[in-house]
Amino acid sequence: MQEMIKPAAEALKKGELAVFPTETVYGLGAGIYSEEGIKRIFQVKGRPSDNPLIVHIADINETADLIHDSAPDLFYKLAERFWPGPVTFVLPKSHKISDTVSGGKPSVAIRFPSHPIAQILINLAGQPIAAPSANISGKPSSTRSEHLQELVGKVEWIIDNGPITIGLESTIISLLQTPPVLLRPGPITVEKLKEIIPNLEFNLKSSKALAPGMKYRHYAPEALIKLVPWTENLSKLVKDVEEYYICLREEKKEILILATAETINYYTARGYSAISMGSRSNLYSIAQNLFHALRTIDALGYRWGIIEGFEEAGLGFALMNRIEKAASGRS
Repeated sequence: MQEMIKPAAEALKKGELAVFPTETVYGLGAGIYSEEGIKRIFQVKGRPSDNPLIVHIADINETADLIHDSAPDLFYKLAERFWPGPVTFVLPKSHKISDTVSGGKPSVAIRFPSHPIAQILINLAGQPIAAPSANISGKPSSTRSEHLQELVGKVEWIIDNGPITIGLESTIISLLQTPPVLLRPGPITVEKLKEIIPNLEFNLKSSKALAPGMKYRHYAPEALIKLVPWTENLSKLVKDVEEYYICLREEKKEILILATAETINYYTARGYSAISMGSRSNLYSIAQNLFHALRTIDALGYRWGIIEGFEEAGLGFALMNRIEKAASGRS
C-alpha cells in the first residue's frame, strides 16, 4: 500500500496537491507548511479565503506543534474516545499555522482520520495535511471515484480508493470556550458527544465561517432542491412528496425524487422518476449515498430534486444539516 501512496506523498513534499480518501469524504490536501500549496487549494476549489481548512494528523502528539499552549483536559478525554475517527476539534492555533490555513482566525481545526491511506499519506509526507473536501466549493462532497473527475488536470495526484465508508464530513466541536460548542453535526452524533459533554451547546448557523461548512452554501447540485419535511407517518410523507411532484410536473419541470427503500415502490409504480438512497432502518446507508444521489440529479439532467426528510435524531441530525444546506435559498 505504501508504494501506491508514496508518489502522492512526494507531491505534497514539493508543495503540490493530492486527493486522498478518508473515512468521511475524499480530501484535497496540501502540506501545512507549503503556503503555495495551501493557496492552490482555495484556487482549485473556488473556496472563499475566510473558510478555514481542517488539519489532518496521524498521531495525537502532532497537536503539540499545532496549538497554542496546552490543550484542555477535555480535549484528551474526547480524543481518547473518538480519535482516530470522524470528529474535528477547534483549538487555539500556534504560530506554525498560517492565516491561510485558519481562514484568518486565531484557531485551528484538527482531525485524526481513521482511514489507513490517510494515515500513511500523512506519515510519508512528513507533516500534517490541510484538506477540505475534494470538490468544487459549494457542490456535494466527493464520496465515489466518478466524483473525482472534476479535479482531473487540476491537481497533481489522485489516490482513488473507490466508495467512501461513511459519506458525511466530520463532526466539528469548538473547544475555544466553556461549555464546548457543536459547529457542524456529523458521524459522531450529539447523543454520543453528550455522554462526555452533557452541557454541549450549538452554533450551526453563524454568519461567520467559524468552521468549515458553516457560513457558505454547501453540498448543492445545480438542480433546485425541495426538502419535504419528515413525518413518522410514511403514508403522509409520500403524499406530500407526490403533491410537490405533480405541481412541478404541471409546470413542465424535470424532477427526480430522492426516496428511500421504504417508499421507492410507491413512486415508481406511478411512473414517477425516483431513486432510492437506502433504508430508513440504516441511516448509515443513507449517509453513504446522499452526496452521490444529489450529484445524480445533475448527472441525469434533472432540474429539480425532491428529497424526503429524516427525523433529526442520531445520524439523522447530520443528514438533515446537509440536506437543508443543499436546499438553502433554492427550494
